[in-house]
Amino acid sequence: MEAVHYLLLLAAAGVASELLLRLPLMEQAKQLLTVTRKSASTIRSNRISDHWKETVLPAYSIRMAGRSILFFILLCVVALPVALMGLVAPGGFGRWLDMLMQPLPMLLLCGASLAYILARVKLIRG
Repeated sequence: MEAVHYLLLLAAAGVASELLLRLPLMEQAKQLLTVTRKSASTIRSNRISDHWKETVLPAYSIRMAGRSILFFILLCVVALPVALMGLVAPGGFGRWLDMLMQPLPMLLLCGASLAYILARVKLIRG
């Protein structure tokens, strides 16, 4: 792996980590969990009629599907900088993707992202 690949990997990790911190991923996860809990408690409840369950559960399902799709889109936005680095990487996009499937670049990407997030959070909190 060339030195340029390492630099691109570190840059991609920084941008992806910043997006991870700024995008409302955790808020979407919390809202999805809330709807899931409401749906499960409705199903388990003996005090709610089957007719009402038949009415409300499809609405919960639509909300869960919407939240899941939005969560997936946000995750794709976070991963986008890593993929886009393949456009400027030596050897092209295919070589970049092949490189990303190797253990060392994966470890470097994860480690750099964790280090960036920890440093950024520590810097903000003082």
